[in-house]
Amino acid sequence: MINRRLTSLAVAGALAVVPSGVLGFTSGEAFASVHAPGMTKLTYVYDFPGPDFELVPVVVAERQGFFQKEHLSVNVKFPPDTSTTVKMLATGSGQIGFITTTDMAVAVNVGAPIISIANYSMTNNWAMFAKPGTTLSLATLKGKKIFSYGDTWTEAMLPFVLRKAHLAQSQVKIIANPTGNDLTYLLQGRVNVSTNTTNYELAGFDTTKGLKGHLSELLGIDAGCPNVPIWVYATTRSYAQSHGATVTAFMAAIAGATKWAVAHPAQAAADFDRTYPSSGYTDAYNLEGWKLTIPLLANAAGQYFTQTNAQWTTVATALKGIKLVSSVPAATTYYTNKFLP
Repeated sequence: MINRRLTSLAVAGALAVVPSGVLGFTSGEAFASVHAPGMTKLTYVYDFPGPDFELVPVVVAERQGFFQKEHLSVNVKFPPDTSTTVKMLATGSGQIGFITTTDMAVAVNVGAPIISIANYSMTNNWAMFAKPGTTLSLATLKGKKIFSYGDTWTEAMLPFVLRKAHLAQSQVKIIANPTGNDLTYLLQGRVNVSTNTTNYELAGFDTTKGLKGHLSELLGIDAGCPNVPIWVYATTRSYAQSHGATVTAFMAAIAGATKWAVAHPAQAAADFDRTYPSSGYTDAYNLEGWKLTIPLLANAAGQYFTQTNAQWTTVATALKGIKLVSSVPAATTYYTNKFLP
């Protein structure tokens, strides 16, 4: 099974031209709506080189007619790596994309003309994991080998955990490998602790044949991490200004599709399976992952998508504290809610 991880943004090249040829896709790994007269074309860029269950709202919007209702013809593209989505947006290879809030903050810090138009998730479900039967707590972290993909999210969260545990980074060993597999490393004993989000890690463990028990889990928000959203929908400022009606239509379709997928998880996962039969994931994994994602999508008031000043100030302040960004500008530098239905 292909491993999913949080994105890692190569910020220095955020405004660089995407090299020719990087947008090639094998058959079945991208879909495009049927373009009919009166339909507005739009390209949606994912944050990962291949499809996985967090793409469910976009797939459902196509399969269940929500895009067509808004007169949109949507093409889904995948970046060649996890560092290219912002570049593709900035250079016009896509109009709307999917990135993390930390990547958004880092992109803005280097001048990428990107703005977040909606939260995807509403909570921070990043966590640390240990083998079944293992005690995992702040008190047990000293001296442990901790796997990291080197992504901006984990880089931002680990300092909070270590501070809460009263540990210096030198008192643990970070095993960073952007191309590794955290769950495999953990189960093989190559690390003591893995890091990932709950919807991906638990779905991977629970649907892998032959594994017994339950992973030990330490949620980041229980270990000193801020409870802020992880993923957002984003576009460029210029596209938002010149194609506001299209952005609004996209979010209206995504809103309808998200609520439909929440109410019909099995059908939504089946839509994903039919759209991407060669994704590398099992049907069981896609369904379990989507079910674990559903509770993350609404805030305490039951709202989807709505962003706040507090979330962006918290993210930027955390990144400045670990020197991933140089300043904390006004929260509205990062986002707008004007396109929400």
